[in-house]
Amino acid sequence: MATPSPSNESTARLAALRARLDAVDTGIHRLLRERFEIVEEIGAAKGPHESVIRPAREAAVIENRLALHSGAMPKDMLAHLWRTLITAACFVQRPFHVHTAGALDVALFLYGPISVTTHARAEDAVAALGADDVAVVPQDSGWWRTIGEATVIGRCDTSEGDSVLILGGSGVSPGAGPEAAVLREGAPLFLPASQIDADDTVFGRYHIFPLTIPASRASSE
Repeated sequence: MATPSPSNESTARLAALRARLDAVDTGIHRLLRERFEIVEEIGAAKGPHESVIRPAREAAVIENRLALHSGAMPKDMLAHLWRTLITAACFVQRPFHVHTAGALDVALFLYGPISVTTHARAEDAVAALGADDVAVVPQDSGWWRTIGEATVIGRCDTSEGDSVLILGGSGVSPGAGPEAAVLREGAPLFLPASQIDADDTVFGRYHIFPLTIPASRASSE
């Protein structure tokens, strides 16, 4: 049986909707260009040693976008889009690199199409950090043994039930969130910042990413 042809009215409506979509896309692109003109001005206004990766600011941006979001677009896709924009804005101001071990999908979700180096061990990923770099590693790994001047700047949960940490190099602005990673009695702990003890070695304060990150994009179906 032949597939029925769309009516003239249906064809005209589709054409009008696609024209509206094209106009919206043009507007989005114009706003993106304007956004990155501002980003370049911000970069020029910063001193050469001022951090371009600011975890508290990034967390606030994502939380605000999610709080104001409505409509059909899935929240995890919205968060990924904004995380990619944040990465691009930081990279325009000062190029940086991402290191990971056992958390590549999370690194790509958080930082988008940027150069990522994978390492055999979390300790190696953290040890390889340049001043402006970040490392994305499993929480339950040996990352803390080579932390050096790096700090924990973020933490997230994945769809596979794992927790992943984001660490920043010495030139990355420390986080200032309500959660903390500490070393207590020779073992890392993750607790509210209000529960830090005087004898704890503080690895960093951070915000927990507000969404579960889809850790695997592969399907067996």
